[in-house]
Amino acid sequence: MKAARRAIEGCILGTAVGDAMGLACEGLSRARQLKFFPELSGYRLLLGRGLCSDDTEHTVMLAQSLIESGGGDLDRVTHRFGSRFARRLRWWLLAAPAGIGFATLRAIVKLWIGFPPRASGVFSAGNGPAMRVALIGVCHGGDPDRMRALVRAATRITHTDPKAEFGALAVALAAHLSAAGTTITPADYAGRLKELLGGDAREFLGMIDGVAGSLAAGETTAHYAAAIGCGGGVSGYVYHTVPVALHAWMRHPNDYRAAVLETIRLGGDTDTTAAVVGALVGARAGKEGIPAEWLANLWEWPRTIAWMEELAGVLAERCADGAAGKAGEVNPLALLARNVFFIALVLAHGLRRLLPPY
Repeated sequence: MKAARRAIEGCILGTAVGDAMGLACEGLSRARQLKFFPELSGYRLLLGRGLCSDDTEHTVMLAQSLIESGGGDLDRVTHRFGSRFARRLRWWLLAAPAGIGFATLRAIVKLWIGFPPRASGVFSAGNGPAMRVALIGVCHGGDPDRMRALVRAATRITHTDPKAEFGALAVALAAHLSAAGTTITPADYAGRLKELLGGDAREFLGMIDGVAGSLAAGETTAHYAAAIGCGGGVSGYVYHTVPVALHAWMRHPNDYRAAVLETIRLGGDTDTTAAVVGALVGARAGKEGIPAEWLANLWEWPRTIAWMEELAGVLAERCADGAAGKAGEVNPLALLARNVFFIALVLAHGLRRLLPPY
């Protein structure tokens, strides 16, 4: 129980800190990011303080939905999980989140007009599902059928392209192995992923073999990213995000700071790639493995660090006993006020990017 809580807490906080660290750099090319932020040892969003984006919000909503779904019959659990997650996504949209992906937006609109969670997704291979499912691997990776079913439900509620599901399953498997403290080589991971995905994901599995080969050759994550066409920045396409994140995780499995900073320096969709890498390394390193100054300077509210830690404790208990529980909620008016401020901050950063350095 103590080890499970440590892994869950590390995964949630690792997601939040990686997300917040990468947020100020999101959308900048690798070259322009280096001009804007030649030094990157802390948050660059607001006077050395960090805030989180949808990567963290989806992760905690998924955690709340796992708590409420309980154990028992897999079909019933999956249905309950999908229903709870769909409800949270609906209300999340009304709180005016910034930077919502177009596929996720369309899917939530479908939920609002009456589509059930099993039919609300749209055909997209974006990285939205991959950014939120690491917790499923941490909690249920020992039961591959349950992990696969929950990842599928968490994916298809917004994204129906099989590529999105393959990428999400790869993240969940990595999170499971990381949380277990398993010593695993990149080639071993590729083999386990082949067992999990079967023969339907040949293109993706070929990319993971490429990750293993790059690591065996001692290449940096930047070198690998350039080799798959992401030299200027990692896109939101799941076949870019996930292989790069897996490369950074396996290159620095125990070093949260090094893994996250190397990922951010790649440019592109930095908040999501850093959130995924942060979740994977955090699941092994725990809270104590995350730089203390990054945790101290994360000014997230009303989902504070303490609130996330409490959520992790409840989820660990429910994963252990298999019973459905009550997830902690936040004041929706406080969340709306926070998001209004956050949107203004994001817009200010966007306007700043219209100015030099180019």
